[in-house]
Amino acid sequence: GHVPGATPPQRAMSKSSKRDRNSEGGESSSGKRRVKESAAASSSSTAAAPQAEERPPLSPAAAPAVAAPAAATPAPECPVADEDSHPHLCCSVCLSFPEAEVLQCCAGHIVCGGCYERVCHEEKPSCPSCREALDLFKPIRNMLAERSIAMLPIRCPNDECGRMLTRGGLPTHLADECAYRRVACKYSPLGCKWEGVAGELAAHEDRCKKAEAPGWKLLKRVVEREAAQRSAHAAALTAAREGQRVVEMLSSRCKNVEFTNVVLHRCSAHEHVAGRPAHCVSATFHALGFRWKLYTLSEHTERRFSAVLQLRESRAPLRTDAFILPGHVMPEGVQLRIGTLARTFDSRHKTSEPVLLAEGGAAEQLDALESVTLRVGLIDRRAGRPDPGFLGQLNMGGGGLDGWDEEGVLSDSGGGGGGGSDSDFESDDSGGASGGRGYY
Repeated sequence: GHVPGATPPQRAMSKSSKRDRNSEGGESSSGKRRVKESAAASSSSTAAAPQAEERPPLSPAAAPAVAAPAAATPAPECPVADEDSHPHLCCSVCLSFPEAEVLQCCAGHIVCGGCYERVCHEEKPSCPSCREALDLFKPIRNMLAERSIAMLPIRCPNDECGRMLTRGGLPTHLADECAYRRVACKYSPLGCKWEGVAGELAAHEDRCKKAEAPGWKLLKRVVEREAAQRSAHAAALTAAREGQRVVEMLSSRCKNVEFTNVVLHRCSAHEHVAGRPAHCVSATFHALGFRWKLYTLSEHTERRFSAVLQLRESRAPLRTDAFILPGHVMPEGVQLRIGTLARTFDSRHKTSEPVLLAEGGAAEQLDALESVTLRVGLIDRRAGRPDPGFLGQLNMGGGGLDGWDEEGVLSDSGGGGGGGSDSDFESDDSGGASGGRGYY
């Protein structure tokens, strides 16, 4: 537009300033529009948010079906192997799984070590299943059966543990791994008597009072322990010597050997033997063609328990060795010694000297019993040919034995007694013997 009174340059400047103001006004209006649009968008979004929150949930029928995650199924427990499910791995005699070595006959029938040893002690060792002869010098070991048995599953015998193992790993688990195995405190040599499960051992040893015992008490315990060890060693040595004595008796040349189980019952107070009151007495039993009785003596003051062997008849001197062993029925915890004697019985000497069987607490336990079972072995040392029923000295090779002729008569150079004949010491065999004959 025209500005009155203005010069041309001023009019040009006014026009340019108007254009600048118009451009600034347009930019400001467009910015205001953009601000209004953004505000409107934000208000619409805030209004839509509550509507989304207030939207009612879908009904179960309209909701889409979602598959629930499958529950984890436990792995099936391996059943414990027993003899019924694995009869081909059982011993042919005891019908149970062998614990250690598995032996077999030449036909492959399995026998455990204990049963194999008992079968080999028979007169003619043979397989219990097929009756094939067993080679005593070359036993056949079945390694495949041993490994198969070692892989069988078994449960820990401790009920609190119940862990599934293999039979081969069970000994190691029970010895070192099971938390419920029975253990003793490491201070037990110092007098601690605690015993419990392995899981409680560490807590006990941390508070065990024996660990803080003074030195003089520890020294006293050590001395007492050494004395007990020496006493136990002396008792074991005595038992070993008596056992060696029995082996020597059975290994030497003799006329006959017989064994018998004897049951002794408490006798009346007026019955005496060897000048002492008897504790128990057996019924008369027969062995070596003679009648015998066995007595026991209980010496309360000395805490000793002894046995006396008595010959009930004597028509001629009878040179005899005898040994007395514990019977198959003995009180739990009672340890009897092996008693041995060597005596020549005759009309004037019908009773042997007392043979010590027990001392101390074992003697007191035996004294309180009403009956005792013992096993007696009698060895006939008389000169002459062996008894016809005695198979211990049969010559299986066909030749004469050293010192014996072809007819079984002892020669003068044979050693072991003067060369009398069997008729010099004849005895009545009508009574028989209550025990079977032994072999060596």
